[in-house]
Amino acid sequence: MIEGLLSSLGLWVLLPSIFWMLMIFDCIRNEHDRQTWLWILLFLNIAGAVIYFFACWLPRSQLPSSNYFKRWTYRQQLWNAEAAVRNIGKAHQYLVLGNVLTEMGTFPKAAEAYQQALEKEPKNTHALWGLAAIEMQASQFTNAKNHLQTLMQLEPDYKRGDASLLCGKALFELKEWDAAKSHLEKDIKHWSHPESSLLLATIQKQEGELEKSRECLETMISKLKASPTYHYRRHQSVLRKAEKLLKTL
Repeated sequence: MIEGLLSSLGLWVLLPSIFWMLMIFDCIRNEHDRQTWLWILLFLNIAGAVIYFFACWLPRSQLPSSNYFKRWTYRQQLWNAEAAVRNIGKAHQYLVLGNVLTEMGTFPKAAEAYQQALEKEPKNTHALWGLAAIEMQASQFTNAKNHLQTLMQLEPDYKRGDASLLCGKALFELKEWDAAKSHLEKDIKHWSHPESSLLLATIQKQEGELEKSRECLETMISKLKASPTYHYRRHQSVLRKAEKLLKTL
């Protein structure tokens, strides 16, 4: 009985440390502002892990309760953005509102805000990007493609090629194979996105271009394995899919 009690006590002592280490691992893997959060986690220990859990991990998670915490975290920002829309109401204010709503996961209202920004300023690249990203998530691929093509006409290198990649994904989902192949080849040449190589190789395989598909995948896998650790870890899921596809060729 005493041994069981000591074992349970040891487990309860160990659990906070495990939780702390998991939050550190999550921070290193997912947070852009990781340096600040790592100092908080290391300096405050378990208390820092609790703060990180509620401020970063939970809002990013897909748990049903996460939307509540996102609203709580961004409540003041939302109030300020809504007040700015009412009092000023220009494209920039609607853009800020759309960004806050997107962070909160309130995507339909965010799309409305971005649309309002575009009605006031049709060439607002940030609003075009925000709206297209939501449309892709909602499988509205035709609308997303149109907005992304408009965006790239205005700023071809928007977000260091992220708009180009997303446009390639839209063309792929729409099964516009010729347009998708042409776009993805240009994207790979200019930006070397691993996802673009995977999509292009998939199209090449289904069109019977097996040698081209194999070469595309092998080149991408080789480059990805030789890339910096952060880049490699970020694209591990793409790497696994590429290796799986390569085995079928």
